[in-house]
Formats: sequence, structure tokens, C-alpha cells
Amino acid sequence: MSKLRIPQSKLTGEITQKDVERDILSRGWQPITAALEQPYDIIVDLGIDFEEEKRFFQTIQVKSWNTLKTNSRPCGESERVSVNGKRRNNYDYYDECIDWIASVNPASNRVVYWSRNAYQKKSPSQLKKTDPQEFPINEGVSPYRNPTYKEENIFSNSSLLEFMS
Repeated sequence: MSKLRIPQSKLTGEITQKDVERDILSRGWQPITAALEQPYDIIVDLGIDFEEEKRFFQTIQVKSWNTLKTNSRPCGESERVSVNGKRRNNYDYYDECIDWIASVNPASNRVVYWSRNAYQKKSPSQLKKTDPQEFPINEGVSPYRNPTYKEENIFSNSSLLEFMS
């Protein structure tokens, strides 16, 4: 039998991210996996606010429960990228304006979220003691069939010039 060498931490991270994405879907939103090397893991499309004529997105940084932290490197450490190489960037998710930190609580097997105002620059032990917030639920989810809208044929009984004037 062949073997695939993969670090356990990589598997744990992938499983946790998929659990968070599934939870986002169950709340009626569309999770989008972020590109590599972004300070966040998931982008959530919250739809359009028609009054502001603007689409809204939220960012989520996913953390495993065992390595729950609010910055990109443990304890602010700055490791080198190679022997005698430059030091890796270290940043706080709060300073990067990441909207949420999410994890799966192993005691309840439930996805938990902390908003930016809640997680701030807390240590892992402080964050675990902070009450998580509910990620919003999309109230715009419709039943099986999409709602019907009145459609107007802009070309009926008029010319293009009349329409444009």
C-alpha cells in the first residue's frame, strides 16, 4: 500500500476550514476560499445592500482550537524563511481588519466565531474564555423556487431611442 506524507497540522487545518465553510453555507451564505498568503482564509459574500448600492463581504481567519491565536505567528515570533533569510512577516488579525476568527470547539463539536471587536489582540487562553458571537444568518434564503419578480420588456411598444430619452 502506498503512503501520502502529509503533516497532521495540515489535515487538521483543512478539516476545520471545511467545517467552518459548511457552517457558513448552513447559515445561507456563500463562502469563498481566499487566495494563498492572504491574512484571512474565507471571504463571505453577504449580498447587496440596495439602499447603499454596495456589495458587502466579511473575512474570516480559521484557527484550530489547539492553536487558537489572534496573530499570524505564535507569541509574535518571527522565524526566518530560510537560513540567513529574511524574517517572516508577523501581524495581528485585528490590525489587518479581519472581521472574524472561527474555530471548532472540540467539547461541543460546534463552529464558534469571535468578531473583531471581541477577539482584539487577546491571548489564546483569553480568547477561549471570551463568549463567541453568532455569525449572522441570511434572512434572504427563499424556498425551493426563487421568488418571481415583475419583468418589464423595455422594448415593447417603444423604440430604443424612446427608452434612452
